[in-house]
Amino acid sequence: MLKKTALVPLGFIALVLLAAKLLLPSYVTSPGQAQERVLQQDLYAMRAVIRQYTLDKQQRPHSLDDLIVAGYLKDVPIDPTTKRKDTWIVECSKDPRAQGIIGIGASSASTRTLRCD
Repeated sequence: MLKKTALVPLGFIALVLLAAKLLLPSYVTSPGQAQERVLQQDLYAMRAVIRQYTLDKQQRPHSLDDLIVAGYLKDVPIDPTTKRKDTWIVECSKDPRAQGIIGIGASSASTRTLRCD
């Protein structure tokens, strides 16, 4: 008799957990998706910082270190796919009158420079 009374609450809990798993949305289903979301958030934030630096200083940053020295970033974020800080790809301006970083991307394949000269 004691076993039957213990199984009813456990069955109810299992039913509630199963319903929650099926009915509630899954925002992150794998570690790879979580890394991709962190990467996209880091890129969005760094692009915003580059734009803000350019507006405030009336010149583009020449390296990601310029953003740190000026106080726009505390540190260069770690690329979540490579677990390194030196794999960011900076997009440099082709205009000789306004040199510097105009964008940033990520590469898990190779190490790239963090400066525009």
